[in-house]
Amino acid sequence: MGITDILVLAVRWIHGMSAVTWVGGSIFYWLIIRPTIGQSDKNANLLFKIIGQKFRSIVNTLIGVILITGAVLAADRLTAGAVSVAYAIVLCVKIFLAIYMFYIVWFLRRQTNEADEVTYTGKRPLGTLLVSTDAMLVAGIVVFLLSDILSALFERGLIK
Repeated sequence: MGITDILVLAVRWIHGMSAVTWVGGSIFYWLIIRPTIGQSDKNANLLFKIIGQKFRSIVNTLIGVILITGAVLAADRLTAGAVSVAYAIVLCVKIFLAIYMFYIVWFLRRQTNEADEVTYTGKRPLGTLLVSTDAMLVAGIVVFLLSDILSALFERGLIK
């Protein structure tokens, strides 16, 4: 294992840990914080709002890390010579979903009223559902699935 392999492994680990932190935090929000919001007093709701703001700032950093490491990893795999058409298609879908997630965080979530998250009632129009934390969580989980598919396709390409 050469120095290049070690660097790529480090980049892959940083990429994966960034994605796990983002999606894992979103799962925590979905399973723990959001169900608690409607059952809490005013002080707890303020705490949830502060937690959300802090997590959003972490997510902004994670997005930058994911973009940089993702570009490095894509360049490494695409120049390896063992990439099939199926690999390229799955990679494009993964990139599209990641961009969709970035779009939700950077542009659409900033246009929503912060109070909407705090006073969550479970009823949202379809338009807001498509740019919600729910949509981002589903996209993130699908991105993880696509990552596993990409690994399998790449390994199969190396064996042939």
